[in-house]
Amino acid sequence: MNSVYVVVWKELKDMLRDIRTLAAIAFLPLLILPLMSLTSIYAQGLQPGYVALINYDKTSGSVGGVNITSEDILKEISEALEKNGLHVIYGASANADATIIIKEGFAKNLTSLTERARLEIIKTLGSSKADQVENIVLNLINDLNFRLASLKVIELSGIAGLNVSVDSVLRPVEAQVSVVGVGGAPVSYEEAIKVYISRFLSFSLIFVTTPSTAYITDSVIGEKERKTLEALLSTPVPRHALIIGKVVSTSLIGLLTGFTNALGLLLFAYVPSLIYGINLFYLIPGSVMLAHFIAIYFSVLSSLALVTPAVIRSGSYRAAQASSMIIISVATIVFFISLYVDIEQLSNVFKWLLYLIPYTHASLFIKFVALGMLREALTHLTILLLVIAGLMYVSIKLFNEERIIYGRT
Repeated sequence: MNSVYVVVWKELKDMLRDIRTLAAIAFLPLLILPLMSLTSIYAQGLQPGYVALINYDKTSGSVGGVNITSEDILKEISEALEKNGLHVIYGASANADATIIIKEGFAKNLTSLTERARLEIIKTLGSSKADQVENIVLNLINDLNFRLASLKVIELSGIAGLNVSVDSVLRPVEAQVSVVGVGGAPVSYEEAIKVYISRFLSFSLIFVTTPSTAYITDSVIGEKERKTLEALLSTPVPRHALIIGKVVSTSLIGLLTGFTNALGLLLFAYVPSLIYGINLFYLIPGSVMLAHFIAIYFSVLSSLALVTPAVIRSGSYRAAQASSMIIISVATIVFFISLYVDIEQLSNVFKWLLYLIPYTHASLFIKFVALGMLREALTHLTILLLVIAGLMYVSIKLFNEERIIYGRT
């Protein structure tokens, strides 16, 4: 342990010489996560959206004692669009993201028992605002369809002399959705949301895997190219202590990024609370935050354990960086899959292939903590530690002084 301590102290002094890089690594999560929160809610409002409304209808109609004109419908559409921050233009416009056209005979057909009213939405290709307009108008049409159908049902039931329930005619099927946990016990909405939060936390681990790999590459290949590795190898420090010391010292970058990532996550929840009054704090319990911090550190350790054997066998910075990029790409794939897929529910072949990748267990650790399944969470954390220890053993065995010093650079 004394030998490991000496190596750790030496590596930390080397890292602290480049305080600007350390500061940049610490600052990145504090910048990225709040910006993700801000842009996901606020940035869309910064992009102006223009909608052209064209009315070719001059008719009117009446159903269930209610008089309706196309101007009434156009007014509803306009108010719904403006409520969502879109700018409404009456008449054709070349600058419109979307154009809504009320067809001739719209109001008459809307109140008819034999015809259908027609409305056209013309979207500009590639415009995100056009997609927003489509969603708003289609939701409004669904509401309008139900209101008009209700009036028609009431009118027809009066003609037929029947006592008719509007819902039984227009909504004959009622669906009730509930969420249950493992074992079938019902869970609250807040508990269900925590699972989705855990998916996002797993995905956010992508941001913390890269910096440590750069440091371990510099710690081995950099020392070789700076001609300082020979002096280090001439000391009585055991080779296993040298490898462990370099990995442990570099993993402290994980502690730094883990802390700033957790702080950035709090800012992620705080920004909408501050600007829009949307309280997200209660969705991120302390246990999940702690699991997130632990997963960050062990994800960093996993990256180092995976990269170190490749770095030891690499002859140059470029070769080591190429190996690191491959490993980081694997991490990105795993974290991206965890965002959309229940890994433990996959077919056995694919599931066990993913289980061979340590990042999978970091992701599942967060998920099971969020679900309150601590035994399963600790199982995956234990597997993760065993994989890291195994990879470290491989690194120690691959360490060859002559190959590193005299190998091609």
